[in-house]
Amino acid sequence: MLELYHWEPNIHFLKPLVALEEAQVPFTARYFDPTSFEQFSPSFPQNTESALQLEREGPVLVDGVTVLSSSFFLLEYIADAYPAANLYPGGSYDNYRARAWGQFTALQLAPIVCALGSARYLAPILKSREPGLLQAHIERIEPVERRAAWQAVVQGLSPSTLEGARMRLAAILKRYEDALPAGGWLAGSRYSIADIDAYAMLDPLTDLAPEALHERATPRILEFLSRVRARKAVQAALARTRTGKPREAYVPGAEPSRWG
Repeated sequence: MLELYHWEPNIHFLKPLVALEEAQVPFTARYFDPTSFEQFSPSFPQNTESALQLEREGPVLVDGVTVLSSSFFLLEYIADAYPAANLYPGGSYDNYRARAWGQFTALQLAPIVCALGSARYLAPILKSREPGLLQAHIERIEPVERRAAWQAVVQGLSPSTLEGARMRLAAILKRYEDALPAGGWLAGSRYSIADIDAYAMLDPLTDLAPEALHERATPRILEFLSRVRARKAVQAALARTRTGKPREAYVPGAEPSRWG
């Protein structure tokens, strides 16, 4: 039986939930709250790769004795393990395109989404905690880059950092807008892991950056988001929220060095 360690169905945590629902695979959901640092408890599954991967705080998929991390890798693992779900876009070239989009989303879009989301939602949560206890938790985080990402949120991301992130959004979103055919999908004629991956990072921007994601500038992205959101698997994944506010769930996330 698969076990998925996840938080609220948002950003990285949403992706494997959607893929497992699409594949209709039985799994045990292990909900945890990274803002309470439950991912550092002795019982939380980890290995060297999961401790060092860029997304840092999860999700983590456990298949027997195998511990897997990094949300796009989890999408590929689920697509490989359950081919009947047809989660790859098709032939070799389209599969390559899916991986290329996964890399672009992880390196270009995800850091901005995590920065904006953490500044708006995570920072107030952390600032409400008892300072001494919070700092004690953060000081125990390894590696140092992961610790610095949490510390940056507590201290407050600078206005110039956040403005720089917003300024980069237009060019990044244009890549998605130009690539999406009307009524189509990112990596080919078939809905795939590329679309699950992109949806999880694009949809939060309707809340975080509506000035960048709107009908005049990004009509195809908005239409794409509407079609993905309507899928039964996505609805089932979103229904796994415990707070009722999944769009307010953020962690420092990918490549914190880009926030500097």
